[in-house]
Amino acid sequence: MKKITYAIMLLTITLGFGCKTNNSNLSIHVKDTETAFIYDAVYPVSKTGRLKNYIVKQLRNDLPVDQKVDTTVKLPDGERVKIKATEGALSIYFDKQHNSAEGFIKIKKFTDGVSEVLSER
Repeated sequence: MKKITYAIMLLTITLGFGCKTNNSNLSIHVKDTETAFIYDAVYPVSKTGRLKNYIVKQLRNDLPVDQKVDTTVKLPDGERVKIKATEGALSIYFDKQHNSAEGFIKIKKFTDGVSEVLSER
């Protein structure tokens, strides 16, 4: 009976600790079709500040990614990209049919940079 009690206590402590320190969950999905480029990331909330700084620097747009955002951003070259964000999640939709190939290359580089920022320790 003592073994079962100890096992339950150990399991409870382990699960409690794991839930509080689960700061490394990062999930990035990219879908690139003929008509659209879609980038989805779920990341630790603690990286929101770094992500916001990167977005401000690269897009020259102060998106409040620590709040709920659902907007279309016009890039300096006239390209448009749909961005949805909340703390811990980012979604980018780039319509290839209504934007240029050059714009696609830029948004691809931007999302590669986002992945780097979110992957940093």
